[in-house]
Amino acid sequence: MMAPLTRLLRSLPAAALGVVAAAGLAACAADNAPSAAIQSATPDQLTPSDDASDDLTITLRYDDGDGDLGGGVADVYDCRADGVVTELAIPPIAADRDQHITGTLELHVNDIGDIAAGAMPATCSELGVKPLAAGTAVFCVVLGDAAGHRGDGDCTAPIAIVSP
Repeated sequence: MMAPLTRLLRSLPAAALGVVAAAGLAACAADNAPSAAIQSATPDQLTPSDDASDDLTITLRYDDGDGDLGGGVADVYDCRADGVVTELAIPPIAADRDQHITGTLELHVNDIGDIAAGAMPATCSELGVKPLAAGTAVFCVVLGDAAGHRGDGDCTAPIAIVSP
């Protein structure tokens, strides 16, 4: 007697099997993209004109299905204007690649300036950031691994921008 799954696979045309295989491979590839979940952003207000008060620390949890996040980058988007992105190199994390890894990263974005509000970056909009109130900023982080896979990003809560 033939197992039901074997019967189903034998009855499918070759083209349908190709579609099923491609969908399975795409699902595996999607699992390799790292994801980020922001846990905190400090301080809760920045003063761009004061070098002692214009640095932001973002703490996030990461999840990477294939362990190659180290050697990749963290792109930090300033949602106040399009084109303001800080790219931070991620140091080696896992000794062995091809292993699922999770952990915490602390990202330091130094010398955040007082920029004129402009068009919001598409990445910020796609991650659900709404138009910003005057005197506030939101920062979104997207992780890219060493193989170039970019995963789901996350954004900070609004941070006050204090002008003297």
